[in-house]
Amino acid sequence: MKILKNIISVFLILFSINATAQQLPLLSSYYANSYLSNPAFAGIKGNKIFLLNRSDWKNILSKTETFLASYNGNFKNGSDGIGFTVYNDMRDIISRSAVFGTYSYKVQIAKKSVLAFGFSLGYEQSKIITERVDLEKKQNITFPNNANSSNSFDGNFGISFHKNSLNIGIAGYRLLETNEIKLNPETKHDFDYIFEKQLIGLISYSFNLSKNLLKIEPLLQVHKGIKSKPAINFNATANYKNKYWFGSGYRQLYGFDFSAGTTLYEKISLGYTFALAQNNNNNNFHEVFFGFNLGGKSFENDKDKDGVSDLFDKEPMSIEGGIVNNDGINLDSDNDSIPDGIDKEPNTPKGAAVNQLGIALDSDEDGIIDLFDMQANTPTGCVVDNFGIASDSDNDGILDCNDKEINTINGAKIDKNGVAIDTDKDGVPDVKDQEPETQHWKHIGEKQSKDASSCVVDEWGVAKDSDGDGFKDCIDGQVFSPKGAKVNKNGIAIIKPDEVITEKVEDSDGDGISDDLDLEPNTPKGTSVDQWGRSPLVNNDPSAIHRIDVNEIEDNSQIWDYYVIIGVFRYYNNLKNYQKYLLKTYDETTQVLVTPQNYYYTWTKKITTKEEAKAEISRLKEKRLKDYIVGNPWMWRESKNK
Repeated sequence: MKILKNIISVFLILFSINATAQQLPLLSSYYANSYLSNPAFAGIKGNKIFLLNRSDWKNILSKTETFLASYNGNFKNGSDGIGFTVYNDMRDIISRSAVFGTYSYKVQIAKKSVLAFGFSLGYEQSKIITERVDLEKKQNITFPNNANSSNSFDGNFGISFHKNSLNIGIAGYRLLETNEIKLNPETKHDFDYIFEKQLIGLISYSFNLSKNLLKIEPLLQVHKGIKSKPAINFNATANYKNKYWFGSGYRQLYGFDFSAGTTLYEKISLGYTFALAQNNNNNNFHEVFFGFNLGGKSFENDKDKDGVSDLFDKEPMSIEGGIVNNDGINLDSDNDSIPDGIDKEPNTPKGAAVNQLGIALDSDEDGIIDLFDMQANTPTGCVVDNFGIASDSDNDGILDCNDKEINTINGAKIDKNGVAIDTDKDGVPDVKDQEPETQHWKHIGEKQSKDASSCVVDEWGVAKDSDGDGFKDCIDGQVFSPKGAKVNKNGIAIIKPDEVITEKVEDSDGDGISDDLDLEPNTPKGTSVDQWGRSPLVNNDPSAIHRIDVNEIEDNSQIWDYYVIIGVFRYYNNLKNYQKYLLKTYDETTQVLVTPQNYYYTWTKKITTKEEAKAEISRLKEKRLKDYIVGNPWMWRESKNK
């Protein structure tokens, strides 16, 4: 607004405020067709046809009337404009007919700023209406060389500036014409027709109100002849929905204008102006016009709303939200065809395929874009390297994300899940198994096992034979046959005294446990002992042997070692079924308790404090196993000096 005020001030200073009659066709509709007041406006608002009639509606002999037809538009890329004007103007005793052609050129200064230049060349015929002279004054009135008419070429020039809703223009008219009517000196003051050069300045601004439903456009126009004083015209027009308008204005030394009009189908414009004279020396006028919009590029329009008018927009349908340059072309820093304004990844590597948001495609969603991905269909969830290749830690051909055994032994045959093949299912893969078909549950009266997964084997897959009778524990009907005893086909000892090889061993206390195994080699004679020669065995229930209560535990005792009994099993096979589970949890060695009836097998965990014992008891109560002989857990105590 400050710029607008400064420009208006310059206009007022330049042209002062007094005026005389102009020597151009007197019109009021320049607010509807700015091309009428400046050739630089040609094509600035698209391609338009304009027809106008202005008349005082008097009788034919004294009638003042103007007929005008014009076309202006643009071509090429919008920077070049053309225009044509034909008019006939009858005023007082002079009739003028003319035809003009216009060329304009527009230079874009910024996205919504343009500087335009235009010039017109034309041919004009002026003649004296002699019948009107006779009515007024009987005198000799002629053009130079005593002619009643004159033909001449003429030229006009203009320059204009447009920024958003602001329009400014200055134009010079009648630059070539030198016609002048010769008059009788005695009556010259009655007919002063000097066709002088004219300077016309124009400034307008459009204010958008009520969310662009209503536009108010004030317009100031100043005429200045070389030998005459300037005249100021002011007009203000209200436009509703770009469909209906009405306005009023003031024309200095003439009077007031009142206008109204409408636009039909966004193409056809109809308008009417009543020019009210403010003194008796002038007549009232009626001015009507018809306009037709042929479309084309217009400085006022910006269809894609990118800030660059359609007149200069080289990409008139830019993607909404994009950032454009002065030519209206969407900026695309990474050349991925997605404008920077909506590109969520504005630095996509060159050549990468992108989605509609400008994000480089990563088809398998492994974090490596397709451009660099050497394994474009990596399964979901796989860990990949910088080239998108999924990891295969054991090089078995099965990706880690699908490999159920990512550290398969090198050279092992694997199944579809990457697990090393273990034919007998004993936990040792075939590539390492020295006994790849371990025997299992073939002859004892229990349910036959489908594989050797329940067998206890060493790291090379060789099944254990605890009693050394030649029958692996997993098929031995008596895992602990007496040493030296002959066994049957099921590994069960055949109890015949002559078949038992008696070992010569020393038993100092005569408790039946050889000294090399006896933990209490001085047990009183007749005392019941366990398989380690310890006493007393108060009964046959192993749960009572050395059993103590939690409260009997001395924290960090220097005399006793304390154990929690994890499990007690009547049969070795019961222990065997849980051995793998226990081995994953504990490192303690299995202890064997012997009773006259059978063997008991226990699993223990060493403890040092009451709190540690309580914590272990609590944990075991939540994870109780099946097939325990006694209620568990319970405490075990042994002397450190055993």
